[in-house]
Order: sequence, then structure tokens, then C-alpha cells
Amino acid sequence: MNVFVNDTPHKTQHDVDLKTFLHSLKLEDFRGWAIALNEEVISAKNFESMILKEDDRLLLIQATQGG
Repeated sequence: MNVFVNDTPHKTQHDVDLKTFLHSLKLEDFRGWAIALNEEVISAKNFESMILKEDDRLLLIQATQGG
């Protein structure tokens, strides 16, 4: 199935949870990241309970320092 990450399509297996999918993208440490699923920000404690569906849209934003 297809899941979009920052508007880029990614193929993944059906019934994959958000945490497993993020690990497949080599994202292991979630500190400093804001992750939204279909325009709703998801808390890291809920990643394992969120099952992705065909054409879901993820937005990944990493906090950076600077000014």
C-alpha cells in the first residue's frame, strides 16, 4: 500500500503501525520531531496504536536550533 510522507509516496505493508513504519524510514529517536497523520499531530506514546491505511498522509517536521 502507499503512504505519503511529506507528499512523497512510500510503499509499505498493510496493517503496519506508525512506529514500525517510522523505523523503516530509519527514524529511531522521536525527540525533536512533530509527526502529523492526516493533519492531526500524534503523540509518540500513541505511535504503536496507530495503524496506517492506504493513502494516509504523514507530515514529519524536525525542530532545529538557530535564529
